[in-house]
Amino acid sequence: MAGKPTELPPCGLYLTTRPLSGREEEFPAGLIVSFHNHSDSGLPTVTKPDHNILNRWHFHGPAVQLRGLSWVSSLERLADEGFYTLRKEIHFEGGSWPRGTLVQLGYTQAGEPILFIARVPAKLERNELVFSDRGAKIKRADLRQLEPASVFTEPGSTAADGAVHDHGHQHG
Repeated sequence: MAGKPTELPPCGLYLTTRPLSGREEEFPAGLIVSFHNHSDSGLPTVTKPDHNILNRWHFHGPAVQLRGLSWVSSLERLADEGFYTLRKEIHFEGGSWPRGTLVQLGYTQAGEPILFIARVPAKLERNELVFSDRGAKIKRADLRQLEPASVFTEPGSTAADGAVHDHGHQHG
């Protein structure tokens, strides 16, 4: 993952590929986590997901400081949660969405990618798009078909809060 043994990966969303030694129950293999390559103590930290709001995981609670770096190298980087357009049509169980579709990327707690399609509400009261809380699981290989979309977020909005955050820090 990193070029030099002392080099740490960037802060962000990761999937554990093996349990954290001594904390196997809390951090098993196959868990989405927030990794920070810095902390007040200078050590990297990892935080488990606390809750999901508007298809994004929020990471609150005690961050675990990592003294051994071998486990860090086993983490698998995940694409950022957020808004994307499809570079080409994507097929999934139950259907497909055409090229150019606006979607929101989220994950299960086990790191399986889920796409949520943008929709115009049936009873349009305001000029807005909505994203359902039910999405379509896609193959990890299909993540290559996502093109990041720029979406303006009003100042003070919690709706499009940073995908990975804890203790007030945001990394996008």
